[in-house]
Amino acid sequence: MKTGVVVLTVLALTSALPKSTKLNFRNLYKPPAGKIKIKTNPRIIGGQEATPHSIPYQAFLEIYSESQMWYCGGTLVSQNYILTAGHCGVDAVKLDVILGAHKALQPEDTQLVLTTTEVKVHEEYDGDNIFNDIALVKLPRTISLTSAIQPSVLPSYGDINNTFSEVRANVSGWGLTDMYETKPSEVLHYLEMRVTTNKECDDNFNATIIPSMICTSGEDDTGSCSGDSGGPLVTDGVQIGIVSFGVIFCMPGYPSGFTRITSFLDWIAANSDVKIM
Repeated sequence: MKTGVVVLTVLALTSALPKSTKLNFRNLYKPPAGKIKIKTNPRIIGGQEATPHSIPYQAFLEIYSESQMWYCGGTLVSQNYILTAGHCGVDAVKLDVILGAHKALQPEDTQLVLTTTEVKVHEEYDGDNIFNDIALVKLPRTISLTSAIQPSVLPSYGDINNTFSEVRANVSGWGLTDMYETKPSEVLHYLEMRVTTNKECDDNFNATIIPSMICTSGEDDTGSCSGDSGGPLVTDGVQIGIVSFGVIFCMPGYPSGFTRITSFLDWIAANSDVKIM
């Protein structure tokens, strides 16, 4: 297998879900370097259920192409735009956006559900190498903010040279909490992880990590998993990453990869109404 990306689609079991979605996972994977680290009873551990509506910028996306359906996470970045991963938006013709959710697949009084057809994937997105894995979704109207729906804070231009290495950061989403599961989490989860240096991450992925990527360590067998794609990586209240890739089957002990937002501040400003300070 060439050094590149394996795209895995894991079918969601819809019969047990509160709402029938028939959606698939859409995820990007990099082959790990060296001998695969196999552990007994491998699991994604360390995450916990978020306090309802404590992550008010989190979005749940149901995305449709002409022939497929999948779901991803995203982040509200203004009253008009959602930030997500480029691989979530490729071939999309319709997106259902759910904001203000804790149980995204069940109706909740706090939820706002919108449908849009406008998604902008980075012009130089490269799914084979996972370059420029970023997209913006334009909402069909300017939304009102509530205690359960608030935009995230993005880095400033003063953060461009900040690698964020060794900081603690949270990733959140409705993705799998166990590599053996086949359905999304019923509630929003979050996980705190250590941001690594790109060199440490690169050692695990056959020298394919570039500066516009940022990684968390994978220590304590923690990491993002299927269904978390497009979701936020946040430190000290600032979103520094977008869930982008991992290793196949969410195997424990490997880093999780994210799009580094500071590498795309100009692109975000040029393609949305977000004001970068």
